[in-house]
Amino acid sequence: MDHLEGIAPITFVSPNRLELAHIFSNAESLGLTAHPTWWQMIDDLSLGSSFRLDLERLAKLNVDDHDSSRGTLAFLINQGVAQMAIKLLPFFQHLIIKCGEQGVLVVMRISGSGMMKSLWAGVNSEISQRRIIARGSSNECAAIVQHFPPHPVGKVLNVTGAGDSFVGALLANLAHQSYILDNPAGLANAISMAQNAAILSLQSNLAVSPLLSDMK
Repeated sequence: MDHLEGIAPITFVSPNRLELAHIFSNAESLGLTAHPTWWQMIDDLSLGSSFRLDLERLAKLNVDDHDSSRGTLAFLINQGVAQMAIKLLPFFQHLIIKCGEQGVLVVMRISGSGMMKSLWAGVNSEISQRRIIARGSSNECAAIVQHFPPHPVGKVLNVTGAGDSFVGALLANLAHQSYILDNPAGLANAISMAQNAAILSLQSNLAVSPLLSDMK
């Protein structure tokens, strides 16, 4: 890890919760989360009591503002989802975690020149908007935690390719607009399109819906 110099080696990863736990377990077993460079990159984020309080407040929100039967976001803390994602930021710049019926959690780190040109630089935490932003003491890096509620799905015919459809739509967006995740509106649009792509495949008898080619 000595060669990282504050930059995550992998730009993008989109695991589900089980995959996230597996990635984190491997990082721990390999000793990567005990390396001095890992500690320095985590310390640079200055994740203190204010961040923990914001995370606890976020966890009290309903998964879906329009459907309380889906429960709350307590799983983010109780299952260690947010904590594992934060601890993986030295390795992955953007973690987009598929949480199934509980929506999508985005955890990402902006630093260096990316911080200067990112529209996130002027955005603050807003729990009602499901957003937490923790800035490092030098304001040269920031950790962003953003939850996106699930979209209504309707009748489900097939669950095989929903995750692949989600990731494929995200990658297509990134291929056309490489900086789409560097601003709040761009991130929201990218996640919404990916969720819609997943829904199309959930409603198709095929693993991946042919309607995805018509998405814009």
